[in-house]
Amino acid sequence: MQDNAMQAAFQPYVKLVQSNMELLGRYSMSPEAMSQAMANAQNLFKPGSQGVPTNLAQSQAFTELVQGMVRNYTEFMAEVAQSGIALLAQGQATWIQQAQQASEGVANATEGRSRRAR
Repeated sequence: MQDNAMQAAFQPYVKLVQSNMELLGRYSMSPEAMSQAMANAQNLFKPGSQGVPTNLAQSQAFTELVQGMVRNYTEFMAEVAQSGIALLAQGQATWIQQAQQASEGVANATEGRSRRAR
């Protein structure tokens, strides 16, 4: 049962990483990113080039990447909150069950003593 609880607790993190990796994969293979990467690679070999200018941050692909990452993080936070609430509820149910068992044990012990006293 503890393994299940641990899996449930780590599931949002795993999903976030997988979702972000998929986004980065799509972004890196987008036509805009590929053409900008080729242009930057060609500029590296030009004599006198100071740096690699990039217009990628203003592209539609980059906008979609950032929006996707924000969406993934929002879903992640909601899932972490839900799993935390589930763990608290599970802990409360376990505590109640243990309290009931303890009270039954006390009641049984008390009942046994009262029978012996008669």
